[in-house]
Amino acid sequence: MFLEARRVVAGAVVAGALMVCAGCAPSSIDSSLWLQLDRQENVVYEVIGDPVLAPSDPKSFVNSLGSVADYWDGASSPDFIDPAVGATVFYNVSERADERNDPALAFDVFVTSGHRPDGSSGSRGWFAPSPSSVYTCYRLSVTFVADTVWNHARSHDYGEDRLVCPQELVDALGGGAQYREPWEFDG
Repeated sequence: MFLEARRVVAGAVVAGALMVCAGCAPSSIDSSLWLQLDRQENVVYEVIGDPVLAPSDPKSFVNSLGSVADYWDGASSPDFIDPAVGATVFYNVSERADERNDPALAFDVFVTSGHRPDGSSGSRGWFAPSPSSVYTCYRLSVTFVADTVWNHARSHDYGEDRLVCPQELVDALGGGAQYREPWEFDG
């Protein structure tokens, strides 16, 4: 029995090593890029969670969000994005009433880290160079109850709910930027 358990563990170790050698393992995110993207992502959550300045309705929420993030109309060139500097962009804004007839707002978010503080384009790993910057995107919905942000939710990171980042925004980052799943920046 002990010998059989050792064989299973050894097989798992060999399979894991083969995946890493074959380049199948997900590449980790450089800690400086992770922190930069997380900082950019937090500007949206600060608008949602600020108990003093919390917007009381969808219109005031969009105004507050516009003071800390860039709005993109989906048609114009996103020339406001500087690839070297982190950015938070919101777009596809829509307002509706939820199932309890409370006002709700939904919008898409695109976040990029910007380049590393030292200006490097990334170190070369075993199989591929590290990205010069990372980006992600997702959909957020915010519900308002009694003139207060009551609830917010992010779309799933998989299946039909997974948001595809607009190519225009990705192209504005230039070469070397890599997509990462939104969940990789949770925590």
